[in-house]
Amino acid sequence: MSLFLVTGAAGNVASRIVARLCARKLAVRALVQSGQKASFPAGVDVFEGDLKDPTRVRAALAGVSRVYLLSGGGDALALEGPLIDAAAAAGVEHVVKHSVQGAQYEAAQIPRWHRASEKRIEASKLAYTFLRPASFASNALMWAAMIKGGDAVYGPFGEVALPVIDPDDIAAVAEKVLTEGGHAGKTYELTGPASLTTAEQVAVVGRVIGKPLRYVNVPDEAAHKSMVGMGMSAAQADAMIDLVKMLRGLGRVEATTTVADLLGRPAHAFEEVIQASAAVFRG
Repeated sequence: MSLFLVTGAAGNVASRIVARLCARKLAVRALVQSGQKASFPAGVDVFEGDLKDPTRVRAALAGVSRVYLLSGGGDALALEGPLIDAAAAAGVEHVVKHSVQGAQYEAAQIPRWHRASEKRIEASKLAYTFLRPASFASNALMWAAMIKGGDAVYGPFGEVALPVIDPDDIAAVAEKVLTEGGHAGKTYELTGPASLTTAEQVAVVGRVIGKPLRYVNVPDEAAHKSMVGMGMSAAQADAMIDLVKMLRGLGRVEATTTVADLLGRPAHAFEEVIQASAAVFRG
């Protein structure tokens, strides 16, 4: 029986992957940061460790045949390199890397970080699949405090339209890729079904909760200060602003049909995600 290792297992996407694999009665090891609080279904082998610690990574890989590789924010290769090397040495059958949409273009710092990790995997000769999701639709939940306290959402995104994706759609694709054959060597660009500006997303939230809302663009400097104020490192905030500038330059990122093609059903619309979480926005 295959043992699946899911890294970043306490996070928004990976926790859903763990739950999906467990629902299929598969053997799952969830790698979480030491001291991190997380709740998993019964039977999950919870393993504490740091991705940058080669000794703990090797221990986490013991008996593992398939890996979902998802690291936190920051330099993806620095975080993921030890596991990639250890997985190759251990003869892991398949690594599914959680990357980012547009990584292949290396047009901003975050895509460059992820592409460097992808290249390391390619060079390792591991069987791999790269999942490159768009921005998460669930990022809108971070607007809750602004919406409860007023009628405006503030951000630096300008007029760029993004095909935001439900994290559960990413998890559903990951489940399929991890448990089926035929995906080795493939790269999947994962998006929601339509591209929306931030103003359009805010309008959807307002419509769902019955409260007129508006979007107010802010300077990059103010957005950077806010990110750091919420606990993000200055380097990560720099990388986020770099990404936002690149996206604004594109103007529009088109949706793909990959989720529907793989799952045989449409990707969840942004409004569906907001409807499921509407209580979060109500004061």
